[in-house]
Amino acid sequence: MTARTPEQHEARRTAEEEPAGSREVRRRLTFGVAGDLADLPATLSPWQRAYEAWRATGLRWGHGAPPRNRTEPVAEPPGESPADVPDVPEPAPPKPAVPKPASRKPAGGRTLPDPHDVLVAGPPKPAASGAGAGAGLRSRVAVAVGLVAVAGGVIVGAARSEEPARVGAGVPGPVAADALFAPDPAAATDGLVQELTAVSAAGGTIVAAGTEGDGVPGQERARFIVSADGGRTWSVAGVAAADGSAPPRGDGPRHLAGSAGNWLALGASSGGAPVAWTSATATTWTRVPLGAPFTPSDTVNALAGTGTGFVAAGTAAGRAAVWTSADRRTWRRTAGPAGVASLDRVAARGNVLVAHGTYVKKVTARKAGKKVTRKVRADGLWRSADGGRTWTAAAVPQAQGSYGPTKGLAAGPGWFATVREGRQPIGKRKSRRIQRFGVLFTSVDGLRWQAASRFGGYGIERFGGNGGNGGNGGLAVLVRGAKGARNVLRSDDGRTWRPGGTVPAPVQSSAVTVAGPRLVVAGRQGNDAYLSGVDLRSVPGAVHPERTIRSLAAAPGRSVAAGSTNGSAAIWSAPDGRAWTRARFPGTGGWLSDVVHGARGWLAVGRTSGARPGPLALTSQDGLAWRTSPFPGGPPPVAVTSGPAGYVAVGAGAAWRSSDLRVWRRTALNGPAADVTVAAGTYVAVGGRDRGPAVWKSPDGLRWTAVKLPSGLAKGPLTEVAAHGRTLVALAAGGVPLVSADGGTTWAPHGLGTDVTATAVTATPNGFVVAARTAKGDGAVLISADGVSWSRLQVPGLSGPGEQRLTALATMGSAVLAVGTTSGALTESPLLWHAPVPK
Repeated sequence: MTARTPEQHEARRTAEEEPAGSREVRRRLTFGVAGDLADLPATLSPWQRAYEAWRATGLRWGHGAPPRNRTEPVAEPPGESPADVPDVPEPAPPKPAVPKPASRKPAGGRTLPDPHDVLVAGPPKPAASGAGAGAGLRSRVAVAVGLVAVAGGVIVGAARSEEPARVGAGVPGPVAADALFAPDPAAATDGLVQELTAVSAAGGTIVAAGTEGDGVPGQERARFIVSADGGRTWSVAGVAAADGSAPPRGDGPRHLAGSAGNWLALGASSGGAPVAWTSATATTWTRVPLGAPFTPSDTVNALAGTGTGFVAAGTAAGRAAVWTSADRRTWRRTAGPAGVASLDRVAARGNVLVAHGTYVKKVTARKAGKKVTRKVRADGLWRSADGGRTWTAAAVPQAQGSYGPTKGLAAGPGWFATVREGRQPIGKRKSRRIQRFGVLFTSVDGLRWQAASRFGGYGIERFGGNGGNGGNGGLAVLVRGAKGARNVLRSDDGRTWRPGGTVPAPVQSSAVTVAGPRLVVAGRQGNDAYLSGVDLRSVPGAVHPERTIRSLAAAPGRSVAAGSTNGSAAIWSAPDGRAWTRARFPGTGGWLSDVVHGARGWLAVGRTSGARPGPLALTSQDGLAWRTSPFPGGPPPVAVTSGPAGYVAVGAGAAWRSSDLRVWRRTALNGPAADVTVAAGTYVAVGGRDRGPAVWKSPDGLRWTAVKLPSGLAKGPLTEVAAHGRTLVALAAGGVPLVSADGGTTWAPHGLGTDVTATAVTATPNGFVVAARTAKGDGAVLISADGVSWSRLQVPGLSGPGEQRLTALATMGSAVLAVGTTSGALTESPLLWHAPVPK
């Protein structure tokens, strides 16, 4: 006996009762079978199930005869494109045949197809033009051919494509959760680490560049703040990758230069490789790749605009290097001055360049009557008159009481400039004292230098100017002031100096420039960015509160999220996984990395803040009111689970067990663990060792055995693990997850499909759910019953401009919960996903 779905019974009954050839019969028969093949929810009507099945393959949904009967394209009726097909109620029992409606004709007089005639296997959607169009077309045609074969109007076969099948039509999408996971309203700080590392001015436009992040290396975001009116008002500039997507984290601009309609910033990525940003207006910036002249080991130390483009200076392959570009995209690298190890400053007037660098020289001196030769570090200036191709040493004399190396380098109105410390004795012998000051040196051609003036103050910290190529002139210097503060001095002509304000003692300056009457100092004050004369909190979008949700856990009637806001630990709680409120507990600096529910209540673990963070543990009976709990000293725990022997936490080379959340016993692991779970009564921890994956098993959370893994099983450590019975899925930092079907004894890699990288995993009553991200920055959700074969859910709202990702998952009864973020270049907001457990 063959089992059939209700839709198939309905289709078969109708076929037996209706006249042969009826369009209504073919529609019901086709939809009933298509719904089963697509494995769509039975709650959808046959019409909806068929539509979703075809849409998942990328085929065009429309009306008209099958393609084998068509001789020319037929336009789709207005309002009935795939995106416009309405939800159709479940078909009612058969009714007497309805007379066929009259044909509709558009303005051109052509008859439109009968709306009851369904295009079952139409041609694929038109592919976008370009190199990838053919590949996309072939892929969709292959899926269509593999999915169905039509014989007598009945679908008779289906096959799998190389990509994970797309299932789950009707799954809800994530919702914006900014109000649900609110920052601390009483916090005195935003909790983020901001820094401005460069500042430049051209005409009336001033740009400051730097980074903002949570203090974790590699997670920073590039930031540009711009003023188009000489510093009176400021705004945050937009930043995007070359394809319009959100730029990767970890980028840090370090150097700025620009003129009207021609701005450039250079810096480094999280891996240290040089990166660039360009802008025509200074209000929007595009991250662009740097070509072959730059290698990951190169270091760019300085940047300047020239008469025909830009010049950068630094180090490549252990010696000084210079890069030049006329269009900010195509670069040419040449060797720096011979014998120079590194260049760290550069200034330009037209194609004449002056660079400062360091080299190693031999010094011979007599010691105990013998000649002793040693190597010492020395510095100097070099000048190029041909845009950096050839260089000549330039000597700056010691004059006007100057001594030591030069500091800073600038192009002024008609000359180059640099400064040195100066001193001289004054007064009579018995009352003689040392007067300290600074000495400015200038050169018209960059080759011959002379002392131009003195300025008060010493302990020169920064020197800069703006007048070499399109700048509006002026020099500025930061010198030591009273009680740790710095005094700012400025000069319009290099001969006379006047006060330009002060910089508070806590500020760590990074750069100084002159923009007409305004003098601008950029840097960092504590963990906040500093821009002289500007309250960055009043600039829309310049300052954001730190907010990170690192873990989700659920118990009957309660779900808990743990992380941090405003630089302090934070917990949110919800009775249903939807209505979240901030939990109560004493203010604690640091963050929480994991949370779990067990026999003795809730436990959240993490680390305290500070240069030497320690363990942090919070406990709760109801998930609403929390209190700090004692935890052994040593490395902070990073993950926690609950099992038959009690609570078990793991961290860097250690594991802890407690049966009552009061007394903990510590044991050692031979590597840093990142996550822990329970599989069929056995504790399983995952992490890394020797830059590869590592797995440990324990029957009681105290006696741990390292699992022997084959070499090359995964790239990098394991970061997260979930268990469903004896089956475990562990995520690998390098990509492909590992799966164990025997409780963690043996493991094998099983991919999720191309173009997806897992970000979180959880077990459900039906198997596993994985959150992932795509190469384009979109989010994705995949499901599997065994961890081996994966299908991709159709979850709306995880693609589009910016970056969307789900980063933590949990199962609460019959629902799956996930939190994540949606972010662009300037903002980042939390997302909440609440959906039925996939089948």
